[in-house]
Amino acid sequence: MENSAPISETVKKWGLIYGLIGIIYTYITAMLGLQGNSSSIASGIISFLLTVGIAFTIYFLATKEYRTENSGLLAFGKAFVICLLVGLLGGVLRSVGFYLYMKFIDPTYVDSIIEAQMQAQEQMGGTAPDPDSLPAFMKFMQTPEFFAVSTFISAIFGAIILGLIVAAINQKKEDFSY
Repeated sequence: MENSAPISETVKKWGLIYGLIGIIYTYITAMLGLQGNSSSIASGIISFLLTVGIAFTIYFLATKEYRTENSGLLAFGKAFVICLLVGLLGGVLRSVGFYLYMKFIDPTYVDSIIEAQMQAQEQMGGTAPDPDSLPAFMKFMQTPEFFAVSTFISAIFGAIILGLIVAAINQKKEDFSY
């Protein structure tokens, strides 16, 4: 396995695919009001499962393609690195796309999420806080910049967890006979 193929082409290809699919999925769910809508737990669960399914499929296909190009061999560590880099590239693209959506396409997106959360809190018997009385760090958590950073961080955590699973599934070592 010393003369293995470089991973850069596989990472670029699948990272771009993952990023573009992530952007399209984010735009569709945001425009349909399925994202950040705390009134529907079922839509949140379905959205989460679809996101995980997309990521798993992309990581699986990327490592499988590399394994095929590398004479059918793929070490666990290299498979994990491929998943991590694909997740990193896809996460950057997705978070930039989400930021552009919230900042320029639908600037009221964050306000609608805050409004839905306040309504849910009132339905549960709580009192909605006055937005002007929130501390500065809480106000920062309601900005497109924070949503973009949190999207990227969640993509990295997902790449680590799913990358370990996919690497374990797609690894293939040389068979040695003694």
